[in-house]
Amino acid sequence: MDLRQYVHALRVHWRSVLVCLLIGLATGAGLTLATTPEYAATSSVIISTSNTSTLESSNVQANTVALNKVPTYVRLLTTRNLAQRVIDRTGLDMTAGQLSSEISSEVIPDLFIIDATVTDASPTRAQVLANAVAQELVTLISVTETPPPSTEVNELGETITTTLAAPFKATQVEVAVLPSGPVLPSTTNNLGLGAALGLLLGVLIALMRNLLDNTVKSATQAEEITNAPVLGGVLYDPSIPGKPMATDFSANSSTGESYRQIRTALQFVNVDNPPRVLVVTSSVSGEGKSTTAINLALVLTQSGNRVTLVEADLRRPRVTRYMRLVSGVGLTNVLAGSAELSEVLQPWRDGKLSVLAAGPHPPNPSELLGSSQMAQVLAELRETNDYVIIDAPPLLPVTDAAVLSVLADGAVIVTRYGSTRKDILRTAAQNLAAIDARLIGTVLNMVVLRSAQVYGYGYGYGYGYEETDSMAGRDLDPRSGRKGRKSSSSSRGRTTADTSRASKPGELTDGKGDPVAVTAAKGTATTTDTASGSTPVDLDKDAPKASAGSSAARAGSSEGTARAGAGAPSGSGDSGRGGRGSDAGA
Repeated sequence: MDLRQYVHALRVHWRSVLVCLLIGLATGAGLTLATTPEYAATSSVIISTSNTSTLESSNVQANTVALNKVPTYVRLLTTRNLAQRVIDRTGLDMTAGQLSSEISSEVIPDLFIIDATVTDASPTRAQVLANAVAQELVTLISVTETPPPSTEVNELGETITTTLAAPFKATQVEVAVLPSGPVLPSTTNNLGLGAALGLLLGVLIALMRNLLDNTVKSATQAEEITNAPVLGGVLYDPSIPGKPMATDFSANSSTGESYRQIRTALQFVNVDNPPRVLVVTSSVSGEGKSTTAINLALVLTQSGNRVTLVEADLRRPRVTRYMRLVSGVGLTNVLAGSAELSEVLQPWRDGKLSVLAAGPHPPNPSELLGSSQMAQVLAELRETNDYVIIDAPPLLPVTDAAVLSVLADGAVIVTRYGSTRKDILRTAAQNLAAIDARLIGTVLNMVVLRSAQVYGYGYGYGYGYEETDSMAGRDLDPRSGRKGRKSSSSSRGRTTADTSRASKPGELTDGKGDPVAVTAAKGTATTTDTASGSTPVDLDKDAPKASAGSSAARAGSSEGTARAGAGAPSGSGDSGRGGRGSDAGA
């Protein structure tokens, strides 16, 4: 890691550093409050020689011997003999061992001075003991150094006792005073040490979290993993769940501008032969691929292109729900041969954008999406559109997106910032490379600014069928598990603009605001002008109750979808599931 990466790690995980710093300060403060105050009193003793010789050499020799004696006297301070003499002198109620543990000494070099310090919980007792220790040390040195008296008989027969002076003596030169404050605990030292240790621990945790973080958090990482350019990044916007489409953004919205930058990048990927049929997918679910596909189609339309958005996620369709379009008929019916492509395309507002819904749930989505019929559908859409955007399932749970990428001009992988793991993204890119599918680039979605919280989410590989009825009232946010408000019955199957222009509840309007009706044709529903005499069908009512002909057409659609999964036995669970999906979605 270089210096920039260290700084980046500290900026990302600064909360961990701050928490550890506060914990260190709190620990230092707690240790200060929990420690019993202790007071220290010091008295000083000087060691000198008794040599009275006037010769300089003799004095130097005596001083050298005295200096060598100092360590011995220092050792006497911590002996039990001295401690017991002090206890006998002061009459304090304590043992010799307890007093020895409270005595410490310090020698001042070349000055023959010994400082005796006593540390005790009582300042008065510390003063008394320090003075008593110095006095007893003086007495003990005098007793130790004084030679025994010598006795001799003179010529007259008299006994003469001679007592020699001690060659070294100790004198107390400083008396201990009453301590003004405790020496322990030191509030400054404890807080400083706690802050330093907490800060060090916080930095280590931040660096470890950065090293162990296996999610994609930069364009450089995404490019290194996929060997493909990053087309752009979309900032995290908490308002997207309620307004998932670029047409709902304000003119100066950073989110809308992000999608426009992606549009520009796509147009310059290959100037001579730009990709026109794009598969928008992701590694796993919940990374924002459907929202990206919708908004990419919308911004391409805003630049004057004719675009068709294909809802090819046949397992968990989201496009029609976000855009509030009819979802009962669509791609599945066309692939099954029960409807024509022109009959199921739904225009969006001004008609430059058309949406091909997923249709009923088939039992064999991978086989349908990889069939020759799908290739023909894409070829027909390529001829009539400037761009075809395909919202495909994730790459890792199922193979749908991979087979679609072979039929299209390439794939765009949507990667969620701070959530998609590097190994997952690498595997998704390798899956495309294994079948020679072109990876056009990646889109870094939900990018969080450095000053905001870094979000992290975990994902699994499960990607099964969704119960449409039970999910109809859920919030538009794919990341949310909470129930949202159901859309009003009068707006279901229409855009926001269509809702305001509809003359009657249940009527669907085209891109110009004219009311249209839903009729049965080739086993599916299509929109025709009400002026032609077709009977309008209320979209808020259950499809089987609309008309007898409509019910029969939907039954035919279910049978056509079931025939699309001919690889499964007629009594198998997959076939049964496909039939139920067709009935529910029609």
